[in-house]
Parts: sequence; C-alpha cells; structure tokens
Amino acid sequence: MGSMRDLIGIAASIGLPWLAGSACVLAVQRGSARDLGLAAGYGYLLGVMATSLAMRALDAIGERWTAPLVAVQLVALAVAALGIARVRSLPSVRERWRGWRGRIAALPAPHRLLFFACLALIVVRLLGLGLELAWRPLLPWDAWAQWATKARVWYEYGRIAAFIDPITWLQSGSATQFVDAHPDYPATVPLLQVWSALWLGRWDESLINVPWLAILAALGVAFYAQLRRTGTGMVQAMLFSYLLLSMPFIDLHVAVAGYVDIFVAAAYGMATMALWQWVRTRDRSDALLAVLCALACIAVKKEGIVWALTLLPPVLVAIDRRIGLAAVALLGAATLAYLLFGPSELHVLGYTLRTEFTNVSRPLFEHFFEMDNWHLFWYLAPVAIALRWRALFSAAMAPMIVTMLGAFGFVFVVFFYSSAAFGVADETLVNRLPLHLVPALAFYLALLWRQAPERTSDVVLVPASESAP
Repeated sequence: MGSMRDLIGIAASIGLPWLAGSACVLAVQRGSARDLGLAAGYGYLLGVMATSLAMRALDAIGERWTAPLVAVQLVALAVAALGIARVRSLPSVRERWRGWRGRIAALPAPHRLLFFACLALIVVRLLGLGLELAWRPLLPWDAWAQWATKARVWYEYGRIAAFIDPITWLQSGSATQFVDAHPDYPATVPLLQVWSALWLGRWDESLINVPWLAILAALGVAFYAQLRRTGTGMVQAMLFSYLLLSMPFIDLHVAVAGYVDIFVAAAYGMATMALWQWVRTRDRSDALLAVLCALACIAVKKEGIVWALTLLPPVLVAIDRRIGLAAVALLGAATLAYLLFGPSELHVLGYTLRTEFTNVSRPLFEHFFEMDNWHLFWYLAPVAIALRWRALFSAAMAPMIVTMLGAFGFVFVVFFYSSAAFGVADETLVNRLPLHLVPALAFYLALLWRQAPERTSDVVLVPASESAP
C-alpha cells in the first residue's frame, strides 16, 4: 500500500509541473506550428520553474506549503495556458499517432529496427537509473553541504527559512536561521525536493531526487524534437538522442542524484537549441523559449549567469554576421588582454580569477580521453568539426560556433585562470563544469554533421506538424 502511495505521489509531483509547463509551451507556439514533442521536452523544465514560483508565492504571503495549495496554482496555470492555446484546435492524439505510424512504416526495415533499438535502449536506461535513484541514499557531498540541507529544513518548517553565513549565525543566536556551506545558493532545486517530499508525505532522501530522472527524460525529448525540426530524419534523431543520454557522466548525475549540474546542462542545452532555432525561423516562440530557459539556468545555479551571457553574442551575429563576429573578436581580445595585464586577483561568483596560468591539462586529458566518462564524445567532436570546417562560419552555423566558443572560453578561464584549478587537479570539478555545455555541443555537432563538406547553406527546416514525433 505504501509503495502504491509513493508511486502516486511521484507521478503527481512530476506530472503536474510537466503538464503546466507543456501547456505554456503550446500557448506560446503559433497555431500552425504547434509541436507536441517540443512542448513535452521543454514542459518539465518550465514546469519546475513555475512550481518554484508557486512555492515562493505561498511563502511570501506566510502560508505553509501543502501539496494541494501548490497543485491548484499549477492546474490553474495549465488550464489558462490551454485556453490560450485553444486546445480544441490542436491535432488529436489519434491523428498524431496515425501520422507517426505512417512515417515509421515508410522506413526501410533496417532503419526501423535501429530506431526501435535506440528507443528501447533509452527506455531501459531510464528505468535502470530510476531503480538506482530509488535504492540509493543521498550520497553527493554537495547535496549534504548546500542543496538538500535547505530542502530538509524547509520541508520541516513548511516555508523558506533563512540560511546565513557561519559568522552571522554565531552572532545572531536565532533558532530560525540556519547555516550550510553556501547559504547564498539559489533555492530552485531545494524547493523542487520539498515539492517531491510534500507529495510523498514524508522526507525520503532517495525519492525526493526523482526530478533528476525527469529532467534527463525531458532533455532527451527536447533534443529529439529540436533535431526533427531541423529536418533530421527520425532514425538519425533517435540515434543522436541515444548517444547523448547514454553518456556515463550524464547518467551518473541521475544515479547519484543531488548535484544540480544536470539541471544547468538541461536548461543551457534547451536555451541554446531554442536560440539556434530562432536564428533560422525568427519565430518569437523560439526566442521566448530561449529566454525562459536562460532564466531557468540562472535560477538553478549562480554560474548560470555566465552561461546565459554566452547566448548574447550569437544573437548579435544572427542580426549582422560581420558586425557580430567583429564584436566577438574584440571581446576575445579584451579577455586576452585582461589575462595578460589585468589585476592578479578578482572575485566573481565565488571564483577567484587570476592572471597566472595554472596547467591542469593532464587531468582534463585523462578524464576526457582515457577514462570512460564520456564514451567517444571528445574524440568525435574535433573530427566532426574538422570534416565540416567549411560550414563553421556560414550564415546558418556562425551563431552556433560563437555560442560554443563562448562556452569553451568560460570553461578554459575557470579551469586555467581561477581558483577552480584546484578542483580540476583533485578531480572534483573536472567533469562537472563541462557537463553544462555537453547537450548544447551534442546538438551543434549533430547539425554540423548534417552539413555536406561542399555545402554551407542553412539547415532546412520542416514544419513542426511534419517533424513530430
């Protein structure tokens, strides 16, 4: 009986935000271009943000959290969004199913086999990760030091209790103020753990981490849906999705849930994919999705501010490629000048930037190329770029390469010119920061691979109604 109650609680805690977020995506899409796959992919992330805001609203008016009080806000949001989307005008599930079956039937038998094999492998992997998550206690150091600490206290109090630095805490002597390693970290993910506990009716240090599995599944759906919108075939899109979701280090962050890096990776990846779609379509719904996902990136972790900033140069490049590339070159020169002639230390977002180079290339090489953290991803990436070098700065691909250069520049500066070099050397940070950019890079490589060596024109888009699922 208890297990059934837990399953219902888990389903509600995941399903309600997912429904509300998906409805919002449908509401912002144009009627003729509504994509149910895209809505499902982006829905959970946006629903998580809506859940966080709903809980903050209750806290602001002094109301203790309960599952029904938060749920009614999400249901109201879903109803309002579906009303805006004019749900009756959406294609029926039966029509979608018939169209999908028709496209599957049209595939050659070997392609159809590959499609279902990749889909089955994804499902089996997600089920396995779900079991790992349910059986394993809360293990990660960061979870005990600064994330789940907040969730545990807030669940017991039914509201957001203040977390402050140790010195202030010792001086205050207040019984309603608390301390952990990083009291200033964003509250979004801890609130999500509280939301899960509210539906379970108890604090369960394993099942509160179910959102980690949900965000991975949502990332896979969004990745597939966005690839289909670019005209990528069903089989190729499913294969690329499997390759992304099967990377060991991505799966590790679900099996050993508690770090928030997988949420940053999903938010940044979805933001970049939506931005790059906007570059091609100039559709306001894509721009809005990019902005919302960038805000989600910021709301999850402090470093998300920098990741969001890397999305600004490609916008300028998309508006005017020559001016944009010139501005990017000037920005790169200014960064280089700072590293060469700037102050010896500068404190930014918890990092201490230094102008002194620290060589951490050895642990990076070991983790990227010798250990089985990423399969062959870091081998294939330079090969794909080398084979498609003519397309790198084409009108279609230039904003993408600018985004990736900014992302890699951020990682390079943090690893080689900041206090985080110690975390790379002792192997605690070496994979976690690159994880943030991997979904975006995987999508970029998938699109780059589709560019023929002699062709640099734009990737062809197909209508959403034809691309889904």
